Amino acid sequence: MCDVCGQLEKKIAHYSRVMTAMTDQLTIERIAALVTEMEAQMLALHPKQRVEKA
Repeated sequence: MCDVCGQLEKKIAHYSRVMTAMTDQLTIERIAALVTEMEAQMLALHPKQRVEKA
C-alpha cells in the first residue's frame, strides 16, 4: 500500500468513527459521501490491484 492510500485509510477510519457518534442525518449522509469519495480515490490510485483482489 502506498503512503497516499495509508493516509486515506486513516481518514476513512476516522470519519467512520465520527459518523457513529452523529445523530444529524444530513451530517451522516455527507460524511458517508466523503468516505465513498475517498474509497474511489484509493481505487483510482491502484485499479489493477483492486481488481485482482476481488
